[in-house]
Amino acid sequence: MEDSNDLGLPSLQKLQSTEQMELLDVVDSLRACGLSEIVDLPQIIVCGDQSSGKSSVLEAISGIPFPRQEDLCTRFATEVILRRAAKDEIKVSIVPGEDRALIDRDRLLRFRRELKTKDDFGGLFKIAGEEMGLSSMGRPFSKDILRVEFCGPSQPQLTLVDLPGLIHTDLSDTISKTTGNVELVQNLVYGYLKSPRSIILAVVSAKSDISNQIIIRNAREVDPQGLRTLGIITKPDLLVEKSKMEESFMALARNESVKFSLGWHVVRNLDSARNQNQDDRDRQETLFFQESNFNRLPAHTTGITFLRARLSKVLFSQIRRELPRLVEDIQIQISAAKTARDKLGPSRSKPEQQQEFLMSLSQTFQNVCRDAVRGDYEHEFFQGDANPERRLCANVMNMHFSFANNMRKNGASWLIDEDVEGDKYRSREQAIKEACMLLKRSRGRELPGLPNPLLVGELFRQYSRPWGDLARLHIKNVWDTTNRFLELLLRHLTDEDVCENLFRFWLHPIMEEKLNLAYSKLDELLEVHKDYPMTTNYHFMNTSKIPRQDSSKRNLEAMLKDRLESGQDMSVGEITRMMSTISTNPDLDMDMMAAEEAFVNMNAYYEVAMNLFTDNVPTLVVQAPIIREVPKIFCPTAVFSMDPDVINRIAGETEEQIMERDSILRRLATLEKGALICKQYAKRPQLGE
Repeated sequence: MEDSNDLGLPSLQKLQSTEQMELLDVVDSLRACGLSEIVDLPQIIVCGDQSSGKSSVLEAISGIPFPRQEDLCTRFATEVILRRAAKDEIKVSIVPGEDRALIDRDRLLRFRRELKTKDDFGGLFKIAGEEMGLSSMGRPFSKDILRVEFCGPSQPQLTLVDLPGLIHTDLSDTISKTTGNVELVQNLVYGYLKSPRSIILAVVSAKSDISNQIIIRNAREVDPQGLRTLGIITKPDLLVEKSKMEESFMALARNESVKFSLGWHVVRNLDSARNQNQDDRDRQETLFFQESNFNRLPAHTTGITFLRARLSKVLFSQIRRELPRLVEDIQIQISAAKTARDKLGPSRSKPEQQQEFLMSLSQTFQNVCRDAVRGDYEHEFFQGDANPERRLCANVMNMHFSFANNMRKNGASWLIDEDVEGDKYRSREQAIKEACMLLKRSRGRELPGLPNPLLVGELFRQYSRPWGDLARLHIKNVWDTTNRFLELLLRHLTDEDVCENLFRFWLHPIMEEKLNLAYSKLDELLEVHKDYPMTTNYHFMNTSKIPRQDSSKRNLEAMLKDRLESGQDMSVGEITRMMSTISTNPDLDMDMMAAEEAFVNMNAYYEVAMNLFTDNVPTLVVQAPIIREVPKIFCPTAVFSMDPDVINRIAGETEEQIMERDSILRRLATLEKGALICKQYAKRPQLGE
């Protein structure tokens, strides 16, 4: 039996040269520390239409016997991962696709195989396909990935990917051309193509018309300038010499018809039969390019030997170009991992650790809340999101102004408008008549023409009936907004479980108490208006006299206007008598006069009370019991007074949280190790300089 060293794959050693080893070793080290599981690292992917010769190209490059029979097309992605290690070892596993059920995932994850010879590798694909449940009459393609890792001291750390061939919907094979299968293969291939660090080997077969080969279009979509795409033309020996088809592929090979920055390369495929060794294949290929019309192409663009050399340079250039962006990605991932770690906080299995964790969390919470209440938005919490609910002071103040506007618009049970009819509107005369009816129902021992002193209060209570509901709605809205602010802040400072437990076992009961206290204070404000109206505001005295004076003035002006328009002269005595008649008109309804006075006084008092109410509700009812108390509801003093059982309920950790922290810490350690490797490389003199 052959040793694993028989799979040393000498072809792949030619992908690296001495001058490029330093940079390749950087990526090798990143892979070795597990970074390929977190960020994309450079890899070579081979893709093309079905039966385009992809697997043959991979075998020619690597020496690995990929299946290449015409009737055995690639049904799943195969990742050949070469890792540098002290011990020769070949690991085979299956990575389940995202669509797999949990029971299937567990079964596929347990799949393991051991390879000893190259013949074992050839049979592996059939075994893996059966494990994935593939069959010609059933499921023809899979999102699962066959992963083969070649480990050894001489391996160049690199990943080669063989992908299923892109399907044309007009194929005669009804299984292959099913819409679902077409989309499955397209999505699978596209997922690999779009990785900016993948080198694309776009394989096109000379057997098919260029315009019909999907891979060219797909490669241009993800790599418009062809910076990381190398076109590969296969099966040139099947072209008829001097035919239009041959000339079109010659133009393609010269990078004329479809241009890629990396250009094109032509190779002659291995025969489908397995009776041809690598040396025979290379000799036949060399002879073909010497004798066919393809000898007009530059020699370095033909043959597998030159392809390996070109790939070596392409791989080197790709790594060097992508390394700065790779460093940026690593730093972004480090920041994300640190944020996740900080949200989880330190390990806290013991009560004293839990209390210490909450003390630290509450200190930050209190500081940010104090800034939010004051309107100081320098903390990162306020800068990192455009959500206005993060800026509590601004949001609440805007709500206070909206409340005041709403009160002035909808605070009265009805409005005075001479031109509009409806339950919400009254004319002035109608309003006074309704006040008069109320006056008669509440008549006491007051003299004729004077209103009952309690009538103004009763009119006011009827007129201001909506105040309570509008104020309660405002209080509830501010309270809800405050709760949303607290939730946003806690989600920023800690993980979901601590946030939820903190609300459930601590904040929610306290906030409910604050809401009830605010409602109680509102009831106190409203209770004042159940008694006889009282004010010392001079604005009331000035306002209450204006309407009657204006009414007498309007009556006098009307009488004078009539006399003057009729051309009659008027003496001073006549004007005096006219004024006397107005002020002592015996036909005036004394009750209406009293009702009008009560109505005027009520309106004047309403304006004074409205201004006071729209100030008191925000300051006394909302700000005092709710907003100004926010920094105190979860502070170090509060944590110190917590019951140990409450502390454990809030800060205690589940098994899942412990596992999540361990995973994050391992991920962070890998990323930081990768960042250190990149920094060490950056400090060394660059290659080629």
